[in-house]
Amino acid sequence: MAQDIDFSQMSESEQQVTGIHKLSASEQEALLRWITQKQQALMMAERKKNLGLKDTLRNMDESTVKARLDNHYSNAIGDQFYQLSNGQIWKQTSSGRITIDKNGPQIITIEPGFMGSWTLTGDGNRSVKVKRIK
Repeated sequence: MAQDIDFSQMSESEQQVTGIHKLSASEQEALLRWITQKQQALMMAERKKNLGLKDTLRNMDESTVKARLDNHYSNAIGDQFYQLSNGQIWKQTSSGRITIDKNGPQIITIEPGFMGSWTLTGDGNRSVKVKRIK
């Protein structure tokens, strides 16, 4: 913390560059108090920002989508789309292929990933990155 800072440990060139040498002892103490308060405010803001992280990670399982694949199609430029029984349409954003069962209804699992990404998995262990478009 700032209270651990000792301006006397600064080299003369560091004192010249920062202007610390121009401050009286009481001005240096006031500067340290200000730095300490700013550091504490930043730490509190960071803690508040991170408070929701555990809840977000905990809720990730709750936001997993499982639905029947109603339609799998591609457009003229080769983009792959997955239309689900719940009305959602997802577009593939990564390269690769997943196994699509042609012999009946297939359940698709879409799970949240890191930094807002989503992963779609069909039958088998392959998956692709997708983004929801509807």
